[in-house]
Amino acid sequence: MESQHVLIIGAGLAGTSLAHQLLAKGHRVQLIDRGINHSTAVAAGMVNPMVFRRMNKSWRLDEFISDARNFYLQLEKTVEDKLFHPIVIRRMLSSEQERNYWLERQKSPEFTDYLTEINPEDESYSLAQNHFGSGRLKSSFWVDAKRYYDLNLAYFERKGSLLKEDFDSSSFDENTLVYKGIPYDKVVFSVGYQQINTPFFQELPIQQTKGQTIRIRSQEVPENESLNRKCFVLPLGNHVFRIGATYEWDNPDLSPTEEAKQELIGHLNVLGDFSYDILDQQVGVRPTVLDRRPILGAHHSIKNVFLFNGLGTKGYLMAPTLARELADFMFEGKPLDKEISINRFYKKLNL
Repeated sequence: MESQHVLIIGAGLAGTSLAHQLLAKGHRVQLIDRGINHSTAVAAGMVNPMVFRRMNKSWRLDEFISDARNFYLQLEKTVEDKLFHPIVIRRMLSSEQERNYWLERQKSPEFTDYLTEINPEDESYSLAQNHFGSGRLKSSFWVDAKRYYDLNLAYFERKGSLLKEDFDSSSFDENTLVYKGIPYDKVVFSVGYQQINTPFFQELPIQQTKGQTIRIRSQEVPENESLNRKCFVLPLGNHVFRIGATYEWDNPDLSPTEEAKQELIGHLNVLGDFSYDILDQQVGVRPTVLDRRPILGAHHSIKNVFLFNGLGTKGYLMAPTLARELADFMFEGKPLDKEISINRFYKKLNL
């Protein structure tokens, strides 16, 4: 296929994942990003294979997690820095029912790659509150969201493929796909929670979900695993941990609140009576969708204009695969999964 030039508005997780997939297919990319990404402020980059309570695998987990692992390890070579961090997630089980779900699932071949069989040490784990035992997840990892963002900006800037600016809609001709005098073959909007402020795809229900986290320093919290119950506790090294995260729907405000801090402290206290110092508090806004599925696809009336948005809290798991699927849709006409296709909303809107 002949190489085409693609303009991507937004160099967050969605935009850069797509850019790398397009480069791998031999296309040229130009990203526009102002260099400030508020989603990274709350994203921990945690890849947790399971949905707790009923102990189900995350949606499309088997294909997503394999693609994600390969993508981030390859990206480390591209940006020449560390991004991929394997970690054991220890779930402090919240009820006898949840414990029974785990015991049942751990015997199934379908869960062998994700659930470690609970042993006596897990049952009697004493470094956190342990009313119903604990279980350890396999295949989990995390990507430092801010480092991912900064390294990608630097990489595409070195390639001459990044415009550090706000997208100026008055400089874009949607009929010819010319932006500031340069013609493009295709244009993709991946602007996260700012979609509501962009004059394209405004009819879609991409919500602005505020989230807050705190960083603490503690000599008592275990550093070799990520504890999980009510919140995640992510070890960052040198006895520093990130605790998260809160959810505040339809709230784009970027101010930290005392209420959120106290909520996170309360969740951490569920895990144990740890001694710690609070170092700081982070605030971000996620792009989320009510049905918990991203939105990908083509504009209903403007040819060769596309959307990749709404990755939400599972973004670092889903982005590499979905970016490849969007690239295949854009250039080969391969249909998108109905659960992520933009058409699920266009049908309701009769567009």
